[in-house]
Amino acid sequence: MPKRTTHTYSSEDALPDGPDSDLFVYYCKHCSSHVLITDTQLQKMPKRKTDKAYVLDKKKHLTRLNINQAAGGKVLLKRGEGKLEKQFRMNCMGCGLFVCYRSEEDLESASFIYVVDGALSTVAAETNPQDAPVPPCISQLEGGLVQVAIEVEDRAQRSAITSKSFFQQQVVRRGVNF
Repeated sequence: MPKRTTHTYSSEDALPDGPDSDLFVYYCKHCSSHVLITDTQLQKMPKRKTDKAYVLDKKKHLTRLNINQAAGGKVLLKRGEGKLEKQFRMNCMGCGLFVCYRSEEDLESASFIYVVDGALSTVAAETNPQDAPVPPCISQLEGGLVQVAIEVEDRAQRSAITSKSFFQQQVVRRGVNF
């Protein structure tokens, strides 16, 4: 009779150091497409002085990119007197936004990935911002008026408004319902 064996794999087996390791997923701030997975937080990485881009060392950190290399192309930038910098730019797959670059032409041989400051977010906006829930302090009244509740606290020693106050304002509608 043939010998049977069963192998079971899970997503935890695929992580770099087992279930105790952390992976950070970054999304395009413009369209919320997945762009980068790494084992470190970008905010903890050093920044370049020239353009404030985060420097991600591929030899030290896991780096998985979901980018369009062809669309970015090669750009030569003048940095100071007689200095040129080559950037091989990489764009978001979803919207084509420039999100990161490297200094070597081949992505596999590039030691560093430079992530443009402000291009990525750790939060994916899964909903359309126009469909986002309206805070309870904003309510719609009859006739297109909107009521906003504001609480003011005055820490000065003179007398001032210290309770809730309401005001109304005519709002131009752009497909957003309150």
